Amino acid sequence: MKDEPDKQERYFQLGETYFWLASQNEIVERALAPCLERQRAQSPGRPLRLFDLGCGPGNMLRRLEPWGTAIGSDFSLDALAYARSKGLSHLLSSDSTALPLRPASLDCLIALDVLEHIEDDRAALREIARVLRPGGAFLFAVPAFMALWRHHDVMYGHFRRYSRAELLAKVRDAGLAVESCRFIKCAFFLPLLALARFERLAAGVRTPRDSFYSVPGWFNGLLATEIEWEDRSGLTRWLPFGVSLLCVGRR
Repeated sequence: MKDEPDKQERYFQLGETYFWLASQNEIVERALAPCLERQRAQSPGRPLRLFDLGCGPGNMLRRLEPWGTAIGSDFSLDALAYARSKGLSHLLSSDSTALPLRPASLDCLIALDVLEHIEDDRAALREIARVLRPGGAFLFAVPAFMALWRHHDVMYGHFRRYSRAELLAKVRDAGLAVESCRFIKCAFFLPLLALARFERLAAGVRTPRDSFYSVPGWFNGLLATEIEWEDRSGLTRWLPFGVSLLCVGRR
């Protein structure tokens, strides 16, 4: 998908306010907090080194900055230019399977909706394990279930959607220890399953588009609250389905 400054502005605004992305960022920040507190306790007085792989226009990177030195990496130069315009300075362009970092140099690495864009995701996971220090934390968010494959996945260059078993196997094969791996956005599974089936039936008739739909402000807030409530209530710890997977652990 071609990168342009106006698209990066759109992505940034979606990440700040759109229920689908803003609620995920809230969940990610909440899930990371105990991991980062643990890192601080293990290395008192030393600023943490955090890495946002595939940082895009910088939404989550800004949330990481209070914890230490937050570094963002993205293949898109337009995304990095936009992130820099928002005051973010620790930025680099790199291949996810060959990061320009020393071994065991990071305290934490996050990759939000990134692994599905990488053809050799196993190589990327091995590289993540290489740059994390022993005990370093990671958090991955990926789209779940190939049954939910839609135009959105094609337009954004996805190679796959993950089953929980596949993600766990690949993460563990890279030498990373999983502490939790759960589905999120569970209430949206059936509606998006219906949409995926509709899109297959309407192929060639309906113009392909992504799944970021405009919704009224009050409804946007309600949907964000529902997604966050699922996670806060503990519902996501036992439901066997959802639209995305959140995987947290350490090297």
